[in-house]
Amino acid sequence: MRVLLVGDYPPPHGGVAVHVQQLHGYLRGCGVDVRVLDIGKGGRPAPDVIPARGAAPFALWLARHVATGWTIHVHTSGNNPKSWVLAGMVGSLPGPKSPRVITLHSGLLPDYLAASDTRRSFVRVALAGYARVVAVSDAVKSALVGCGVPAEKIDVLPAFCASQVRPGPVPSAAEAARSRRRVLLSMAHHPSPVYGRALMFRALRELAQTWPDVGLALFGPGLESEAFIRDVREARVAGHLEVLGELEHSAALGLIARSDAFVRPTTHDGDSISVREALTLGVPCVASDVCVRPQPARVFAAGNARELARVIREAVAAGLMHVPQVDAGPELLSLYGELSSSNGLKSSHEQGSGLGETRHAAQ
Repeated sequence: MRVLLVGDYPPPHGGVAVHVQQLHGYLRGCGVDVRVLDIGKGGRPAPDVIPARGAAPFALWLARHVATGWTIHVHTSGNNPKSWVLAGMVGSLPGPKSPRVITLHSGLLPDYLAASDTRRSFVRVALAGYARVVAVSDAVKSALVGCGVPAEKIDVLPAFCASQVRPGPVPSAAEAARSRRRVLLSMAHHPSPVYGRALMFRALRELAQTWPDVGLALFGPGLESEAFIRDVREARVAGHLEVLGELEHSAALGLIARSDAFVRPTTHDGDSISVREALTLGVPCVASDVCVRPQPARVFAAGNARELARVIREAVAAGLMHVPQVDAGPELLSLYGELSSSNGLKSSHEQGSGLGETRHAAQ
């Protein structure tokens, strides 16, 4: 079995890139011949990761793998034209011995498709060349079915590999933040308003009435922008912030593991990897109700700062809770086995392990 993962690879450590990295690590650990065709902004060398900068190098590498019968698994958001051009290109490339799979990650996808009949028509055509489509939520699946994609072709499977969640050492600034805060919250930051920064700041002001020394550790891009500084000033929360910048993924997991709660106040979401990571680590997690959240995450009404503060208090009071989370790795490995078998490419690894039998999408 040979698998080529096509998508972003860290850095930066966005949701799609982290999942590709996790899945790559899982498959390598299983002895699968796996490579990544990195179409992101990465650049850091990693074993079996091919940087594809520009259309010509990408097309060349892709064609080589298709011609030699690799299973191609595309990972993309699905909420912008570039994403669907990629999907259409990979799905339409001739190569009957090279099965195609695509995972669509974004919670913004349903709104994106609902906005245009042309988009829905293009999506139906772009996905025609894929043997299987993986949607990270029921909402994403419903949107695809609404475009005319056959429901039986779509699996709902969160983009998460619980076995790959491995916290690492944290920077000294994070250790210092933990030592000086009786209550330390953590949050993944992004300059996009979708991440709910302003809402979190309003809730933080309210939490400070209960916990005067409460801290919010922020990690991610955009923490030095003018918009960020403006929001901090307007919300008057500077004394409660621990601004850590962009962290290596293992360090971010280490920070979350040291937090009293992880907060995800987004206005839109697919299936957040960071939420599942926090829960895998046993850390209480508070997230907006914009999509179905895995148990035992606590949800609040999106946009309601007062309710967000209330639910955070409840989560911190409840403390740690370890509940097993889904692992997409075995499910996808089984899917690759099915596709290889149907193409007459079943490997000795599959024959010995019994893979390639009927799968059941995990939720």
